[in-house]
Amino acid sequence: MGQTRKRHYDRYTLGYKLTAVRLANHPEVMSKTVAECLGLHPVMLYRWQMEYRRGELRENRHMKTKDDSPKRRRADPGQSKAEELTAAKRRIKQLEKALAQREEELELLKKAKQFFAKTKR
Repeated sequence: MGQTRKRHYDRYTLGYKLTAVRLANHPEVMSKTVAECLGLHPVMLYRWQMEYRRGELRENRHMKTKDDSPKRRRADPGQSKAEELTAAKRRIKQLEKALAQREEELELLKKAKQFFAKTKR
């Protein structure tokens, strides 16, 4: 039987790698401990340290640049107050709808609790 291949490989940003190397290079901290805390294999951290010393540490070439999600994007400075207001109103409607659904579920659970309490007797 052949071994199965890992389908998802973790990819780390350059900033993450640099932070890990700086932590591992601290004189009072063991690299193995840093790797363990970060969930990395110690060999990977050692390799990053070696690449850092040589000046070869870089971001994974297959790594996609992360665009901010629409929720994290800040509003354009040119966005009008009316657009901001309509977006806020839309969000309020969504939240009110979700709240009503949760309240309905809660009422149903209360009724079910009463029903099962009566049938146990």
